[in-house]
Amino acid sequence: MAYKLLDITPTPEVLVALTRTPISPLDALSELIDNAIDSFRAAEIEGHPSPVRHVIIEIPGLTAVDRGEGLIRVRDTGPGLTAEQIANAMRAGFTSKNHFDTLGLFGMGFNIATGKLGRITQVISVRAGEDQGLRVTLDLPRLIKERKFEVTAEVIDRPPGLQHGTIVEVRGWWPQGDANHGFIREVARMPKKTLRERLGRRYATLLRGAAEVGIKMTVNDELCRGFEHCVWSEERYVERAGHGRIPARISFDEELTRARRCLKDGADFNGEAVCPRCGGNESRSVAERIHGWVGIQRFDDATQFGIDLIRNGRAIRTDEKDAFFTYHDEVKGTAEREYPIDQQYGRIVGEVHLDHVPVDFQKQNFQISTEEWITALRFLRGDSLLPSQWPEGMSNTTPISRLFQGYRKVRNFGRADMYMGIYDEVKRKAVRIGRDVEEAYYNRFLNRQEGYYDDAKWWELVETANEPPVEDLPECEQCGFQNIRGVESCGNCSAIFAGKNCLRADCGALILRNADVCPECGADQKPQVMFPWKCPFCDSSNNAGVEECTSCGQREGDPHPASVAILETEAQDNSELSVSGLSIVLCNGKNSTPLDIVVRNIHRQILISFGQPAVPLVVERATGRMTVYLHLGHPLFANGIRPAYLVASEAAQYVYSVHQDLAGRPGHSMAILTSDLLMQGWGDLVAENAETVRQAIRALFSNIVDRVVDIGHTEDFYEELDPGQQSAMATEMISADIDLAELGRLKTGGYLKYCSPETLAAFFGRYPSSWFDGNIWSDPWPTEPQVPRVAAEALQAELKTKYLRCLEDCASYLRYQQPERLLIVRARAAAEFLGDKLA
Repeated sequence: MAYKLLDITPTPEVLVALTRTPISPLDALSELIDNAIDSFRAAEIEGHPSPVRHVIIEIPGLTAVDRGEGLIRVRDTGPGLTAEQIANAMRAGFTSKNHFDTLGLFGMGFNIATGKLGRITQVISVRAGEDQGLRVTLDLPRLIKERKFEVTAEVIDRPPGLQHGTIVEVRGWWPQGDANHGFIREVARMPKKTLRERLGRRYATLLRGAAEVGIKMTVNDELCRGFEHCVWSEERYVERAGHGRIPARISFDEELTRARRCLKDGADFNGEAVCPRCGGNESRSVAERIHGWVGIQRFDDATQFGIDLIRNGRAIRTDEKDAFFTYHDEVKGTAEREYPIDQQYGRIVGEVHLDHVPVDFQKQNFQISTEEWITALRFLRGDSLLPSQWPEGMSNTTPISRLFQGYRKVRNFGRADMYMGIYDEVKRKAVRIGRDVEEAYYNRFLNRQEGYYDDAKWWELVETANEPPVEDLPECEQCGFQNIRGVESCGNCSAIFAGKNCLRADCGALILRNADVCPECGADQKPQVMFPWKCPFCDSSNNAGVEECTSCGQREGDPHPASVAILETEAQDNSELSVSGLSIVLCNGKNSTPLDIVVRNIHRQILISFGQPAVPLVVERATGRMTVYLHLGHPLFANGIRPAYLVASEAAQYVYSVHQDLAGRPGHSMAILTSDLLMQGWGDLVAENAETVRQAIRALFSNIVDRVVDIGHTEDFYEELDPGQQSAMATEMISADIDLAELGRLKTGGYLKYCSPETLAAFFGRYPSSWFDGNIWSDPWPTEPQVPRVAAEALQAELKTKYLRCLEDCASYLRYQQPERLLIVRARAAAEFLGDKLA
């Protein structure tokens, strides 16, 4: 029988077809960068490392691209390529013999990237020590026209400035009508700062490397800086019962196994003499090594967390969450998110090098079905992070699990949960630091400012979170000496703080209030002729010679206790409520005069008249400036009124008086001015956001469910569920892929995880006593003999009603898609009350 050999060499159209492969502009550019980085690795393997490792990237501007001009150029200072190496780089499907140390592999990725960007690719390469180089041009339209896979390698004089290395240039943008038309515009229109930052994240570990191993990368002559995670140092830690001391950063370098791998296709010889996949016999010993670190970011964020997975210095996945924070039950085929749960913000980050784990040819992801990936994941996170899923007597001590057990929740700001906080004098406990403070600290970290680049300044806000502020002592303006509050003169230089003027008209010197004789002129300060005087505090009239008011006890001559002179000596700055240059658009379309508002806290009641209730604030006004002395302990604020509302109303009165020419015009009213100023100056403090309230309520019920399954009466309440509650629970269990046959086991409390918030509120209403005394709520449940029976029953009814109404308000709020403002305010107040009462 005769045989005939058939030529199955692909047509040039195959190269064009490859350019239709979906790929992002950044991935296309990265392919060229990968091959430049591989040239440095090749030089190391050959024993001639490059003394300067520089990748120079040039990107055209959008205007040049729209004119059909410009080019993309990626140049390296590597050892240069031979003609054979250039041919391999351009050969579709070519695979290097080194699968284990390189990023690019040339071949498919190179063809896709260059063909996606433009029609013509030119490679120029010069070997070290040679005066001539090679130039090869791949013109896709010409190849299709001539229908052959042949290109010419031209010998050229070494280009000026290129001692050795390789230049890849792409030009000839695809015309309108082609599938790749406009792809180059996506590259050109990307802000160069953004491009540098994204490349700095992708190649972070290489760009941060030491001088002998690191790589320098520039885009249009601007340096790319390697991204750095803002994490706590290894010296910081938390302690957890059953887990001991858990550091905030865990480093590792582990060789899991070592295998002999085929140089052609990377397959494991598995003890055989030849490759079981291709039959080749060329191999090398490859270590399956995992190294890097995982740790805790100094701030939490809704998206900016997760693990960066790196292969040979290039981040394949950044902020990877699903692989590490989701439990995949292969038996049931379900997935359960494990972190974050209690709040929607995460702070576990890391950089993990998986050089031995294969990736897909586009380098979008690791091949997660391979044994290398599965083994690496088992080392990093084990199976489930939740102790409830661990086999009896076993524990998960992997790096991710240890961080999860130590830092999964942020409830106690300060040292306990290692989170920055500040002491709230109204709530008398530590509260979360403001997001604006975090942002300011993070910007200083990016600028590598001492104390912020390291975590010293951040840590100060952790250690001092639960410490009440130290009362400031009045400082003498003349000598700087700190004096005891309330003294009349400086204990160092005798300067008078709050005195009186000498009674002698031609002297008038400032002297101590209790001085009998003026030290300047010697005049007697107790004249024989005295007159009745009116008390500035209570308006009572007092007879001459009476030194203290007979109605309120105010001393004659003393300033009013609510006067600015007295308040200023006691006040502390409130930076959160203070605003500089506050201005709004008035009804005539012009901006109001800028107003500086300085808010200062007063730590005592502000009484403006004897026998009258205390007021929350006193205001001093001047041109362009308003100083507000505020008592945050006033009952008005404890009842839910926010201080910013009152400050905004005072500012509105100022703006109204300054712009009296607008009086009577529509839109120039106190109400409108107050609302505009409130949102402009303090919008982030007072805006009621329906979604954030909804998230807070969901987190509250999630927290309650974690605790309520273990308290009493759960089996009794199960028998009392009405058909509607049973149906809703069954539907939720089915959605969670829970077998309804499990109900018998869940009757002891587990079924409550699948009940609606309304059902949980009904459970509380039926059996409230088991929720108190530190089980769910911190408040005690009043019982005999501590309280008489009748009083105990009255107190129990009051407690039940108060908590039940709050639970019902929160539960009903979740049913509204677009709740009205008053519902938002009421639900927020209920959620804050219940959250503060959690044990």
